[in-house]
Amino acid sequence: MIIDLHSHLIPNVDDGAQTIELSLELARQAVNEGVEHMVLTPHHRNGAYLNRKNDVIRYAKNLQEQYEQAGVNLKVYPSQEIRLTEHFLDDLYNGDLLSLDGAGKYYLIEFPSDRVPSNTNEVFQELISGGITPVIAHPERNHELANNLYRLYELINMGSMSQITTSSYSGYYGDKLVENSKQIIQNNLAHILASDVHHIKHRPMNMEVAFDRLEVDFGAELVEYFKSNARDILNGDPVKAKTPIEPKKPRKKWFGLF
Repeated sequence: MIIDLHSHLIPNVDDGAQTIELSLELARQAVNEGVEHMVLTPHHRNGAYLNRKNDVIRYAKNLQEQYEQAGVNLKVYPSQEIRLTEHFLDDLYNGDLLSLDGAGKYYLIEFPSDRVPSNTNEVFQELISGGITPVIAHPERNHELANNLYRLYELINMGSMSQITTSSYSGYYGDKLVENSKQIIQNNLAHILASDVHHIKHRPMNMEVAFDRLEVDFGAELVEYFKSNARDILNGDPVKAKTPIEPKKPRKKWFGLF
């Protein structure tokens, strides 16, 4: 059983599927690649899209009904891909955020693509102290984390987790993101693979090829580790995470000369 914890299949709410027909096409692709359960995570507070909790719950319920009517055997759940902003904690305490699980234990958090926000440690520490695990979306695509693996290590060592995108690891986005993904996995800084699927051609599932590559590169045991982690997160259960391996700290630059 494969559980996909990051997807953009709700029609016309963000930059994912724009119509129900495209959503159905993506859902069928997911089923064909072995996905049985999928968490719907439209962008929230990323500067372009606001997808509030009650709206997403309604969208997910409607989409589930349409999948069932179309004979698509895919169980979907409402959540959000939440951009880390100054509003995060207020939104959380006001009950406007959706977790990846029904128990409110895991939240999918997105950083801007070029950096890690300055309030990250503060927010993460408050979440972790309250029994909540932040799940960092696609760190391999974040410029700061990709160029400074030690920064990601610090966040994982605090008690957060991270999600590698299948299209990054499969090679769909090029060799650089494959290498970024491998380094993160090698250092036990990744915990799940998820599709982040948006489009049938431009940002597809790539679930099968990513798990096949994972088995070739790291063995069947790690494949099962990633799959069981996704199951534990969806169920709101504790994840038996591997101990993160500390990477080398980046060398300090003196006067910008080196």
